[in-house]
Amino acid sequence: MKTLIGVTLLFFISFLGFSQGIIQGKVQDSQAKDMSFANVLLWNKPDSLMVKGVISDESGNFIFTEIPKGEYYVEVHILGYAKTHSPVFSFLGTEKNNMATIILHQEDQNLEEVTVVATRPFFELEQGKMVVNVANSISIAGLSVIDVLDRSPGVMVNRQSNSLSILGKNGVVILMNGHRFRMPIEAAYQMLAGLNSSDVEKIEIITVPPANYDADGDAGFINIVMKKDNAMIGTNGSLVIGQGYGSGYNGNMSFSLNHQGPKFSWFGILSATYVDQVQEWESFRGNNNGFEDINIETYTDRFATRKAINYQAGFDYKLATNTIISGLVSGYNNRWDLTAPNVTKSIYSISPDTLFKMTTVEVNRWSHIMGNINLQHTFQNGQVISTNLDYLTYKNSNPSRYTIMEYNESDDLISSEEFRISKDTPIDLWVADINHSMKIGKSVAVESGLRATFSKFTNTIVFEEKLASDWFFNPDFSSDGLLNEDILAAFSTAKIEFDDKTTLNAGLRYENTKTNLTTVSGEEIVDRHYGDFFPTAFLSRKINTDNLIQVSYGRRITRPTFNEMAPFVMFSDPFSFFAGNENILPTYTNTYKTDYSYKSWLFSVQYSLDKNLIARFQPTLDEETNTVFIRTENLDRMQTVSMMMAFPLKVTSWWESQNNFTANYQRLNSEQNGEIYEVDQKGLQVVLTNTFMLPKKYTIELVGYYISPTINGYFNWLSRGFVNLGIQKDFEKSGVLRVSCNDIFETSQMRWKSFEGSNLEFSGRLKFEKRVFMATYTYKFGNNKIKGTRNRKVGSQEEQRRVTN
Repeated sequence: MKTLIGVTLLFFISFLGFSQGIIQGKVQDSQAKDMSFANVLLWNKPDSLMVKGVISDESGNFIFTEIPKGEYYVEVHILGYAKTHSPVFSFLGTEKNNMATIILHQEDQNLEEVTVVATRPFFELEQGKMVVNVANSISIAGLSVIDVLDRSPGVMVNRQSNSLSILGKNGVVILMNGHRFRMPIEAAYQMLAGLNSSDVEKIEIITVPPANYDADGDAGFINIVMKKDNAMIGTNGSLVIGQGYGSGYNGNMSFSLNHQGPKFSWFGILSATYVDQVQEWESFRGNNNGFEDINIETYTDRFATRKAINYQAGFDYKLATNTIISGLVSGYNNRWDLTAPNVTKSIYSISPDTLFKMTTVEVNRWSHIMGNINLQHTFQNGQVISTNLDYLTYKNSNPSRYTIMEYNESDDLISSEEFRISKDTPIDLWVADINHSMKIGKSVAVESGLRATFSKFTNTIVFEEKLASDWFFNPDFSSDGLLNEDILAAFSTAKIEFDDKTTLNAGLRYENTKTNLTTVSGEEIVDRHYGDFFPTAFLSRKINTDNLIQVSYGRRITRPTFNEMAPFVMFSDPFSFFAGNENILPTYTNTYKTDYSYKSWLFSVQYSLDKNLIARFQPTLDEETNTVFIRTENLDRMQTVSMMMAFPLKVTSWWESQNNFTANYQRLNSEQNGEIYEVDQKGLQVVLTNTFMLPKKYTIELVGYYISPTINGYFNWLSRGFVNLGIQKDFEKSGVLRVSCNDIFETSQMRWKSFEGSNLEFSGRLKFEKRVFMATYTYKFGNNKIKGTRNRKVGSQEEQRRVTN
């Protein structure tokens, strides 16, 4: 490891003299006066997308660094002057381009301002990622980010386990504005469930991340890009209020402020969510204990309430022309309350039947604070070096209480018991990194970096039984754990442009992991130390104007979450327990992918091979007690082949649709409950989004979603689907009103069933919510000329995954 770090540092130093593509110029008025604080935007000519935006300095100078080869033009505007564009120019990406001085002229104050509005489709495919343009959707207004992901191609939301999967794979890493959420996926789920979609600009789904991202997560990354306008000087904000009703009250509020100054900029977001739900749960289990057949049936209505507050604030300060310091603070407080009276029937082929009535009262509280400081410097030759330091802390308190009454066939009370479980899990992480990017010659761009992550958490489970009026400690179900994990990483990537049509992006990452899990008293549970290389490669070829093909490869690792490793126990019914598994091993994944686009039609094919696949909720039967332990297990091997096609259709001048189809085939080989099994599954996911643009600024959006069964180890998640409808009225300066109905036909629910012929039959369903009616009003204030990324018309990082709820 020391050798690797030394080589990487030498790599940094050895290339400090190479140049970088730079575009620079000057802004003056018609009297040759230098124009300071003008907004200067660099636009890409072929697709009319903004590349970068800067502010001219006190002398009217501006500079764009790290600009690749292409055709560009520069746009300049400032209050009181007419917007000015430079001629289109070609840039090789390696030289320093000194532009002619751009002259601004005072605008005619009698002219009325004309605003041109364009929209992106809800789904787009960009290089290496699927983009979900959240800000443009009507039917999802007022919903959470989790609800948006539930409607996204290839993404599956498991509301039973508070987890996510992409293309049937569970190792998902969550990013926020490109920075990894260093928490278990369950905690990230809780945060996203409390985050209002009105605060989000877009979501990027990245299935083959490059080497400059952490190697963790076999499914890939989901990057949540928050709204943050950053192109002009001024202050603006927005207020969003949503009210709705499903099986209970749904309410949310979001407030944001954003200020852009010549040297100092800041933003803040505060959102709150309150949701009441009545959830329906049914489960069935059947087996033979060698003496008789046994069937266990459970029915319950789960009365749940979620209260969440999310906040985020950040700043950028320009220390010098080429040096910026940034800071970010974010966090959330999330409380989930559940009361679940359930009835469990035990039906025996020989022995007398029994009936259990159990009441569960559970509270799950998560709180989190993250602080980040970033320093970035751009050298005169265009090289960029940046460093980050993050501190993250989480606190999870998850107490539960159970009352169980047992009755015989005559409905006579046989016995009763009461017990309670407390679970407390504080988690602390430090993350530090340093990154360097530069150009080598005319066609090679190199980025390298070092990263260190230090994690520590304790997990304390206290199980108590009530006898008479006193509570007694039960050591059989109580436990404590202390985990220390260090991950040291180094990476280097190179982007090579062979010509104007062919690009290769290749990289190599090394990660060294040391994991130690003990009891608080020092008894060792897990002690692992291992290091691995993770190569990635992307080759892109532009055949002609309409045709583009890209092939990619990546090797990744999925480490078990902290809570999956820590011993714990929670009750689903008197015969079913959720438990931890300290013997879980990491999953290694090799992924191969091909993307092809013809105009606005998009196609992709992906193959992946997982070894030691981490699969949650795998049932293990204890025949002596007729008890099922549900926990995370390693499965030997899984192969996945997936195909995706996305295309837009313009049916009429006022009706457009975006159509996304994902098909996959999975084959799984493993052993569970003494059975060696091999199962395969063909699957299909369909997302159809229809947009109807009506007169007087009315818009209607109709969304249909369907996903067929998918494999989850010993059982399958069965098919589900829903239809959503949204209507929007734009009152222009007065705001935007959106009214929606989600899951119109109440068909969205989680269903599961064990594979055919299994010794342990295992099935059930969980419906989280009825149809939900929402009304959301958005009001924007302040300088409405501050704008972010340009929208196109329809024509067509990582540790936080491991924090668990």
